[in-house]
Amino acid sequence: MSASARYYECIEDTFEDVENRLEALDSDPDITVAEGVINVTFANRVVFVFSRQPAVEQLWLATPGGGFHFVWQESVEDWVDTKTERAFKELLGAELTEHAGETIVW
Repeated sequence: MSASARYYECIEDTFEDVENRLEALDSDPDITVAEGVINVTFANRVVFVFSRQPAVEQLWLATPGGGFHFVWQESVEDWVDTKTERAFKELLGAELTEHAGETIVW
């Protein structure tokens, strides 16, 4: 499988997983999916934005805590932040807890 094909497979799986887990939250956030972007608005008006960046094969996340760019790493089977090297799931969990008061279970 080419690197590009692997990116599309991983990003599709990740977006589906994130959307399903956010929809399962008790707080019932407002979730909008369009054109490779997931916008999530929580009851406290905090907004998270997940976006696909196929030109650079990245996943971007914007939260009140900042903007994060992730690349897929096969060795850990997760997206890893290009600056901090934190795993996507770990970082997303921390951001959700801090800014939206939510806990996501992987």
